[in-house]
Amino acid sequence: MNATQTDLQIPLHSFMRRGPITVAETDTIQDAVEKMTENHLSALPVIDDDGCLKGILTVSDMLRLIQDAERTLDCDMAIYDESYLVVDLIRECLGSDEVATVMSNATVTAEQNDSLQEVAKLMVKHQVHHVPVINHDKKLLGIVSATDYVRFVAEMS
Repeated sequence: MNATQTDLQIPLHSFMRRGPITVAETDTIQDAVEKMTENHLSALPVIDDDGCLKGILTVSDMLRLIQDAERTLDCDMAIYDESYLVVDLIRECLGSDEVATVMSNATVTAEQNDSLQEVAKLMVKHQVHHVPVINHDKKLLGIVSATDYVRFVAEMS
C-alpha cells in the first residue's frame, strides 16, 4: 500500500470537523442563512434537543425550493439585478419558513470509525458534498465535506 492509500484509511474521527454549527428544525431559514454566511458554510446539520441528527439543510435545498416555486407560480423571480445576492433571494423567499420545511433527510451518514475512503465513495455514489458523522444513537459527532477532502489532498506532501 502506498502512502496515499494509507492516508485514505484514516478513520473519520481523526479527520472530521467536530462540534459543527447546527440548526434546529424549528429555527427559521433566516436564522440558518445568518449562521451560514457568518461561518462561510453551505450546509448545516439539523439536530433535535438531544443532539440527534434529524436532517441537513443546504444552500442547494433552498435554491431548489425557490426554483420549484418559481415554476409553480410562473413568476419572474429569476430576473434580478446582478447585485441581488443569492442570500438575499433566499431570505426574501424563505426567511420566515422553518428549517424543517426545507431540509433534506440525512440519508447519507457515516460513523467515526469509517475510513476517509469509505466516506468519499459514499459522497460520490450519492452525489452529496456533506456527510454528517453520527454515533449508534444518531447523535451528531461531526461533519465531513468535499472541501475538507480537497484541503486534505492539497496539504499532502
